Amino acid sequence: MLPPPVELRVPDAAFLHEEHFPGAPCVPGSCLLEAVRRAAVRAFGCPVIRMAQARFRHFVTPGSACRLIWKQVSSAALPFGTEDVPTCRRVGWQLAAVLPEAGEAAPGRRLAEGEIWLAPDSGEGACD
Repeated sequence: MLPPPVELRVPDAAFLHEEHFPGAPCVPGSCLLEAVRRAAVRAFGCPVIRMAQARFRHFVTPGSACRLIWKQVSSAALPFGTEDVPTCRRVGWQLAAVLPEAGEAAPGRRLAEGEIWLAPDSGEGACD
């Protein structure tokens, strides 16, 4: 079972928005990926070992409200590395707009998406 969606709010004022891009600020993709990684660690209770297939469909502007939705990618675990390394779990994610901004994405519009690979189980129910 997947955890519930996570609400993310991008701060209005942050030093990184000033130069990315001057006159039309947006949140860098690396910051969005870090927010997804941190939310996944909290939601699933285990480390993210890989982020894959990230696609950014629309700019995310300062002050935006977004919803991070977890998606089932495959019921089978993926082999990772060699025979000595246990299998890991693959989970999809989608970042969707929540509130309309002036001239920005409509509510529910996909802003970004991708998948994460979670670390192998390290004990009973560690990465459900």
